[in-house]
Amino acid sequence: MLSIQSSGSSIIQKTMSKIEEHFLEVGNEIETGFSRIDELIDSLLHIPFTCKTNYTESHLEIPQINQFNISEFNYSSSIVESVTPLVKQIIKEEIEIVKQNLTQINIQQKIFYEKEKMNQQKNIVKEVIDSQEFKIIQSNTISIEGEQEINMQQQKQLMNEQQVEFKLIDEPNQQTSPCYAIVFDKNGSIMISTCSKEIKIWNFDQGIFSLTTSYQKHTDAVNCLVYSKHNNYFISGSRDKTIICWQQISQKEWICSQPYQKHDKWVNCLMLNKQEDQLISGGGDKKLIVWQVNFMKNELTFLYSLDKHGNSVSSFSFNQSESLMASCGYQEFIIWEKGIEDIWELKFNSGLLGPSGYKIHFTNNQQLFFVPRDKYINDLLVFEMQNGVFKLNSNKTITLIRNHECEDESNFPIIHNKDRNIILVRHKHDIYLIKELNDGTFQIIKSLKCQSENSNGTMTNNGQYFVFWDDKKKKYQSYEIIYK
Repeated sequence: MLSIQSSGSSIIQKTMSKIEEHFLEVGNEIETGFSRIDELIDSLLHIPFTCKTNYTESHLEIPQINQFNISEFNYSSSIVESVTPLVKQIIKEEIEIVKQNLTQINIQQKIFYEKEKMNQQKNIVKEVIDSQEFKIIQSNTISIEGEQEINMQQQKQLMNEQQVEFKLIDEPNQQTSPCYAIVFDKNGSIMISTCSKEIKIWNFDQGIFSLTTSYQKHTDAVNCLVYSKHNNYFISGSRDKTIICWQQISQKEWICSQPYQKHDKWVNCLMLNKQEDQLISGGGDKKLIVWQVNFMKNELTFLYSLDKHGNSVSSFSFNQSESLMASCGYQEFIIWEKGIEDIWELKFNSGLLGPSGYKIHFTNNQQLFFVPRDKYINDLLVFEMQNGVFKLNSNKTITLIRNHECEDESNFPIIHNKDRNIILVRHKHDIYLIKELNDGTFQIIKSLKCQSENSNGTMTNNGQYFVFWDDKKKKYQSYEIIYK
């Protein structure tokens, strides 16, 4: 009996000795693993990111690196912070697994297996580090290549901005009530603007404007205006759901038509075709209404309505040949095509997908601009027709000044002067003058801070002046665009 007990004690002591040896061996292996990882991280921190490493998929969750400015980025701290939690988690799991498996029968086999597994985990850690390096290299905002590209873009933009100049001409006209629309006559000598439900008519002479008369025929705020490019007529649309036609009878006197009402909610936007025998109106009732126009009689005739939108209609645009029309309804845009007897028919509906926005504009027959309203999007998007469907061309996306303070608003429609090849756009707090380059891409050639997403304005038909009502300063400002 004593012999059996003695033999059992000897076996236990040997087993405990073996366990201690294996614990020591695993501990050394873990320490070596940490040393290798430290060496790998040190080598990454001292080698410039000039090459790309192929990314290998892993079942581990890779820590995410948030986007940030180049000037604030610390490569060392970012990689260490990203990899350290993963390394700690791997080592912790391996120790627990080894402790559990050491109590089982085949200790040496289990330890060998765990060593192999830990080596695989180390390789995964290396892949994580390599993938983080790959992401850093690929990022437009933090890689050396990206920084060089941004510098080149900034230099190119600076060179382009030297081609034009904005010269402040006049800003004495105060207006505390909001201005929702501004338009010019064909010669740029008459300017029409809104002041809540009042319509103001100004004399405009080389950037200097003086008030000649004002009218108040609408019972609620005037949202939109459109001016004839052939004669001295304009049309107004209001939150009172009505549309009124205006005809000039003397230098300071205008007569108006009766109010026309077919919309059930606000009238948000107006557009005349080239022949000016049709008017399109868009409303908060999700409808586009087509009217026949007779400027000589100063009257409108209702023709038909288009009811495919799921949201309030905020803007629209004809393509160059007027064979297509794009209308924007917050989270969707619809393309209409002239059908039988020149009646507009649905061609393409973008659906409630992608970023929302208020402003859309055809730049040619098959290309259009879309301005997202999202607080965190600072791009102007370009869509092009492909096989009858309009798709985003990301290669032509125009990056705007970063502004996460507010959303973009519907005020200040996109103005396109094809003769000068310039497009005027306000996005959030900035006004941009954009030019199409020879390769079909677009370049900002000048920008101006207007400090408010509610500022509204337009440009003269000859592209020489632009005027906007500054919501912060509560006054109008006129600028001459000087082309060098």
